Amino acid sequence: MSSQTEYDQVYAKRLAAIERDQQLTILSSMNQPQPDSESKATQYIVYTDYKPDSAAKSFTISVYTPFENVDKYGHSKAEFQSQLLFDTDRWQDKMHITVLETLGSESRLAFYDFQNMGLAQLALKAFMNLARKAEVGKIDGNISSFDKENYAKLKHIFEKYDFDFQMTDPEQGIGKISKSFNA
Repeated sequence: MSSQTEYDQVYAKRLAAIERDQQLTILSSMNQPQPDSESKATQYIVYTDYKPDSAAKSFTISVYTPFENVDKYGHSKAEFQSQLLFDTDRWQDKMHITVLETLGSESRLAFYDFQNMGLAQLALKAFMNLARKAEVGKIDGNISSFDKENYAKLKHIFEKYDFDFQMTDPEQGIGKISKSFNA
């Protein structure tokens, strides 16, 4: 178990590295001590490589926390613990969620918070704010068979943010999510 001092040090290092990288933008952050009884991350940085005027069409939103992410040498084990990948389509006025990974004891191509630390929710909330700011008309995505065993958790997180959640093949765990914004 790492100490709060170690968490503070690696948090400061990661924050400085993100701030130096001109390709990245910090969307939100919190730097509160991690209470022993709290399983949700209270020190985190949510950042993106999205640039509205970029010619690129694929972007990421990443969430970093030092919580449970410090090795025995006092360094971060991973640069991010949760990452939402999305594509933009200006012609169709939409953003498409391609994948969200939350790293845990195993990494899966699925949209759920594997470590139950609230990281997927932080990524989704930042994504929703980004979509509103970009004034897109719709967000959509697919639910894959990888998500089948975590259907209830998946449904909960999307419905929490008012997504329409439709299973096209419940036996295989395949479906679609969508959310339209009013003009």
